[in-house]
Amino acid sequence: MGLLAAIPAVIAYNRFANDVERLVNRYHTFVEEFSNILHRQAH
Repeated sequence: MGLLAAIPAVIAYNRFANDVERLVNRYHTFVEEFSNILHRQAH
């Protein structure tokens, strides 16, 4: 009975963790690009 609750929970957690990681990577890329733009504008 416990596996019936645990398996969907693990699947949901893994999907959520993957979405969060993808979002963090997008923010990191944005910060790098934005920083480069600001650096070029400053010089």
